[in-house]
Amino acid sequence: MSPPKPVRARTSRSCGNCRAVKRRCDQQLPHCGQCVRMRETCPGYRDEWDLVFRDQTNQTIKRTNEKRARSAATAGANDVPAPARELSPNPDQIGINYFLSNFVLGGPSSSRGYLNYIPSVYVNDGEHPTLVASLAAVGLVALANSTQQPELVTHARAKYMEAIHNVNNALASPSESIKDSTLMSVISLGMFEQVSGFETWVQHVEGAAALVVARGKSQFSSPVTIRMFNQVRADLVIASLHGTKPISRDMLELQEEAAKHTDTASAFWQIGILGTRCANLLFALRESTGGRRSAEFLKEATSIERDLQRNVESLAIEEPYTTTQEPSGDPSIILNGRVDRYQDIWAIRVWNNSRNLHMILCEMICYLLNRILGQNPASSLHSSMNYRLQETLQTLSRLGNDFLATIPQALEISSSPSDPRPSLDLSFRGNISGGYMLTWGLYMVGKCAVTTKETRKWIIQRLQSIGSNAGTSVALQLVEDIIKIDQLTAS
Repeated sequence: MSPPKPVRARTSRSCGNCRAVKRRCDQQLPHCGQCVRMRETCPGYRDEWDLVFRDQTNQTIKRTNEKRARSAATAGANDVPAPARELSPNPDQIGINYFLSNFVLGGPSSSRGYLNYIPSVYVNDGEHPTLVASLAAVGLVALANSTQQPELVTHARAKYMEAIHNVNNALASPSESIKDSTLMSVISLGMFEQVSGFETWVQHVEGAAALVVARGKSQFSSPVTIRMFNQVRADLVIASLHGTKPISRDMLELQEEAAKHTDTASAFWQIGILGTRCANLLFALRESTGGRRSAEFLKEATSIERDLQRNVESLAIEEPYTTTQEPSGDPSIILNGRVDRYQDIWAIRVWNNSRNLHMILCEMICYLLNRILGQNPASSLHSSMNYRLQETLQTLSRLGNDFLATIPQALEISSSPSDPRPSLDLSFRGNISGGYMLTWGLYMVGKCAVTTKETRKWIIQRLQSIGSNAGTSVALQLVEDIIKIDQLTAS
C-alpha cells in the first residue's frame, strides 16, 4: 500500500480580523463585509504576491531535493559523487518572472501593478500549464523588446503558439473553459497581441469578452473574478471607443450581475460603468444621421460628464496624488518640469482611465455644440453654448496636461513617494507595463485639437519610443495618425 500523499496546506486569504477569530470572510473590497457589519477597522488582506513566492520556493526546494536524491542514487553504485550543477532559469522561468515583475508588481517601486490580481489565479489553479505558457510568452516578448535581445523572440513565439494551442483545448472542454486560469490566459495574451497590431488586439479582446459571457452569471464568486471582469470590460471599452462596435447587451447584463458582488461605490467600478455608457453613446452618435438628435446626445453626454466629475471627487480621496516641479529633469521624459506622484502604478491607471474617458466625452460635447451652433440657434442659446464650448476646450487642455504629468512615474523614471529606489537600467528607459498603459492616453492627447504643436511632437517621440523599444505595433500604428494630424496643422 502506497503512503498517502502529503496534503498541501492552503494559506487563508481572509482579512486579519476574520483569521484571528476564525470566522468566514467574504473578502470584499475595499473592506471585509464582516468587519463592516461588526464596525471593526478592517486590517486588509495578505499580499498575494508573498504567497506566490512562498509556494514557488517550497516547490523549488522539493524539486531540487528530489533531483539530488536521484543523482545520489545513480552515483551510489560506483561511489563516485555526481558533478555539481548550477541551477539556472530556463526561458519559461525567465519570461514568467519578467511578466510578474513588470505587470503584477509594476516594477521595482510599486506594490499594485497593471495586473495585480494574477497571483491569486496563479496559486489557486496550481500553476496551470495554459496560464504558465501565456505568462511566459508575454514576459519573453516584453523582455526581448525592452532589452534588445532578438534571440528571445523565437522562444516567445514558441510559447505563444503553445499558449494558443492550450487555450483552444481549454475552450473545447466544458470544465476547463470556465476556469479562472483559462480566462487569465486569454487576458494576458492580449498583451502579446499588442505586438501584432490594433485589429488583432481588438479580435482578441472580443474573444475574451465572449469567454466572459460564456462563463455566465455564476462566475462572480470572489474578488479576483470581479477584477478579471473589470479588465475585460476596460479593454472592451477601449476597443469600442476606438472601433465600430457597441458594448453588447450580454456584457451589460453581466455588469449588472457583477454589481451585486462588489463595492459599487468604488471609483474604479464607477469608471467602468461610465465607460460602457460613453462607448455606447459614441456608437449611437456615429450611427446617427443629421442633427435632429444633437440635443438628446448632448444631454446624455452632459449627464455622463456630471457623474464622472462626482466620481473624480471620490477618486481624489481614495487615490490622492501630489504635483511637483522638477525644472532640472530630463525634458525628453518630463514635460515642462511637471511630475505628479501617485501611490503606485495602479493608482495611475485608474486616474488615467478617468481622464481618457473624460477627454472622449469632451470631444463629443465639442462636436455636438458646434453642430448645434451651426444651426443658428437663438442669440441667448448661442451665447451660453459658445461659453460652454470654450470651457470644454479648457477642460481638454487640463486633462491632457494632467495625463502627461503621470509619464515619469508610470515609466518608473521617477520613483513613487513610498519607495525612492531608482528604476532598473534597461535598454528601454522605463517600466515595460507603463509603456502599454500609456499608449492610448498618449494617443488621445496627441490627436486632441487643443494640444500645442510642441507638445504633439513630444508625444510623437514618446509613442515612437514605446512602439519601437517595447515592440508594440499598436503604438506605432497610433503614432502614424498623430503624425498626419501634426502635418495638417503645420503653419
